Amino acid sequence: MPSSTSHIYRGADYLLGILTLLLGGLLLFWAASFLQPVQVPPASPGSYHYIAHLEDIAPGTSISFDLEGRPWLLVRTRDDDITAVSGYCTYRESRVRWDSANEIFWCQGHGSTFGHRGHLINGLAPSPLETLRIRIVDNRIYGARGRS
Repeated sequence: MPSSTSHIYRGADYLLGILTLLLGGLLLFWAASFLQPVQVPPASPGSYHYIAHLEDIAPGTSISFDLEGRPWLLVRTRDDDITAVSGYCTYRESRVRWDSANEIFWCQGHGSTFGHRGHLINGLAPSPLETLRIRIVDNRIYGARGRS
């Protein structure tokens, strides 16, 4: 037959377990409040939009993203230069891709090539690729359309 003290110990263990879970939950809730992303104001002409974290894009690579319903490419060159360009060529809006070996953009539709900052190198495109203004704050990359 169990003694009455073993019931007390089991009850104390139970209460200690509940208290530990509650304190742990409060600690996690408090810690998560520091992990919230930076708030970017609502879209308006010239406002900055969060694109990616700096660690999401390795040197020499690109990532694609959508902004205002259009495709864009974010590029980080091997020299750590970061640029965002429209995913559409200025000639018939064919899609452009990043050639990491040569660090240029090329149009899939007709072969125009553009430098890593979107300037026209060669081809039928009438103008450079549209670029975004880039800001990096706390290792977060933001972009905005329009002139600086």
